[in-house]
Amino acid sequence: MKRDILIFPKFNNIELIQNIREKYDRLYMLVPPHITLVFPFTDDISNEDLYIKLKELIKDTKKFNVKFKGLSLSDDNFIFLNCVLGSKNIIDLHDKIYNNILPTHLKKNIKYIPHITLGKSNNIENLKDFDYEFETIIDEISLEEIGKNEESIIINTIQLK
Repeated sequence: MKRDILIFPKFNNIELIQNIREKYDRLYMLVPPHITLVFPFTDDISNEDLYIKLKELIKDTKKFNVKFKGLSLSDDNFIFLNCVLGSKNIIDLHDKIYNNILPTHLKKNIKYIPHITLGKSNNIENLKDFDYEFETIIDEISLEEIGKNEESIIINTIQLK
């Protein structure tokens, strides 16, 4: 079973993100908009053990503000909604989880850049008017199982302080 660790931001205007994802992301109805902290992995660690370790690791992590604005296109044509506030907090969580719980799963050749994926396209010129800001407080992270149809199955959620 594949799992990952995600943040599901609760933006007031999240429907603007979903409108873009509907056009460019085949998974838009299966997985809500999210920030990936740990990319999909397969491991023998049980869900319960992973949850316990994760909860202990982040027990002192405080809620934090994030803001997303502006689009960019990755080298492999993914459309990213860019994180402009809160990146350091997200990177710290990402690094902490990989370094302390899942070190063998870290892909060291890929630089981690906090973002929300909106889909895939070889051109974002037609999205130049997508100039919205998305702000919220991150107050939880989720441990997710990826279902057989690539749907999101939340195993557990951990609240931040």
